[in-house]
Amino acid sequence: MKTIRFAIGFCLLATMAQAKVVNYDCQLHSIEAQGWVPQRVLLSVDAENKRARAYDGAIRENNRLTGQNEEKPMDTKFKVNRRGEYQMNWRISLQASAGGRLRLSYTARLNPQTNEFEMIARFPQANVTNRPSGVGECKAVKSPTLY
Repeated sequence: MKTIRFAIGFCLLATMAQAKVVNYDCQLHSIEAQGWVPQRVLLSVDAENKRARAYDGAIRENNRLTGQNEEKPMDTKFKVNRRGEYQMNWRISLQASAGGRLRLSYTARLNPQTNEFEMIARFPQANVTNRPSGVGECKAVKSPTLY
């Protein structure tokens, strides 16, 4: 009977351990050094509950422009694709150099096995074919979660 209780307890602890949030510090090399793709992105991923949050310089600027706390991370749309990669999407607005604001749609993919990371920026409301992107690597870090 004690063995059964121990096994059940162990399984419950293992399940709780799998449900933890993993924090990543991602470094990117922008292919088009125009400033639309940040050099560093912080992510908190809870794959089991299908959620993630992101924070970078562009999100900080979006928060400033919209009157929010500049340190507030952005919730993302999260999914695991067929290759087992984490795919995250979020939208922000940034100040354009010619005045006004531009909407940006970011798509980020993280391979949790290799920690390879890529990010693409799109301009959904502007008639722009340019898609700035960057590639890099993430490191799992023991920092406070973005949640």
